[in-house]
Amino acid sequence: MKRNRSRLVDVGMGVVIAISVALGLASSKAGGAETEPALFQVERIGVMPFFKGSYGSDITSSITCPVCDLTFDPENLTPDCDRVLTGFAQDLFEVRYGDKVIPTLELMRAFRQMPKDEFKDTPLGLTQRLGKALSANAMILGTVWRYRDRRGGTRAVESPASVSFAVHLVEVETGNILWSKAFAETQQSLSENILKAPAFFARGAKWLTADELARFGMEEIFKAFPF
Repeated sequence: MKRNRSRLVDVGMGVVIAISVALGLASSKAGGAETEPALFQVERIGVMPFFKGSYGSDITSSITCPVCDLTFDPENLTPDCDRVLTGFAQDLFEVRYGDKVIPTLELMRAFRQMPKDEFKDTPLGLTQRLGKALSANAMILGTVWRYRDRRGGTRAVESPASVSFAVHLVEVETGNILWSKAFAETQQSLSENILKAPAFFARGAKWLTADELARFGMEEIFKAFPF
């Protein structure tokens, strides 16, 4: 009887262990599926000119509303901030994807020639149409709603640079937004936020211009790009 009981205990423990291992593997696979980026290959990609303005409470609402509904305070945006951000994004994507990236002149020529209606067209819709016209399978779409330059010099300022923008990856065929990331920062001194000391020194331990802060922001966003 003792031997039979011992065997039953051993068998029972074996079943428990087997079930635990199976559940563990299933949980691991499920967790991995949630964290892995969707399978998508960039074949030809373009960087859409950035749109000025925001709408709604989240970063994707601004790209699905009519262009005329985008709102911004002109005092919070430098005149050419959209062009500057577009250039930063173009540079970074050219480094990664090389000749898969549509040249700026080709893209801008097609964008200027494309008919537009700001009361009906959305940034997302325009991006998808332009991508199809250029035979791209992916497009980068960006919006900027704050781009305020510093007042003062590199060592002392009356007010620091402040920048807020978002970048989205659009699948041209479906119009799906495959990935989105935002950057929003008003530069602080080291004494104001000691937790950002590494970033403060990495940026030269000085007060940045809006262009410099935006460049750092674009690089941070690009580090998180999953494709």
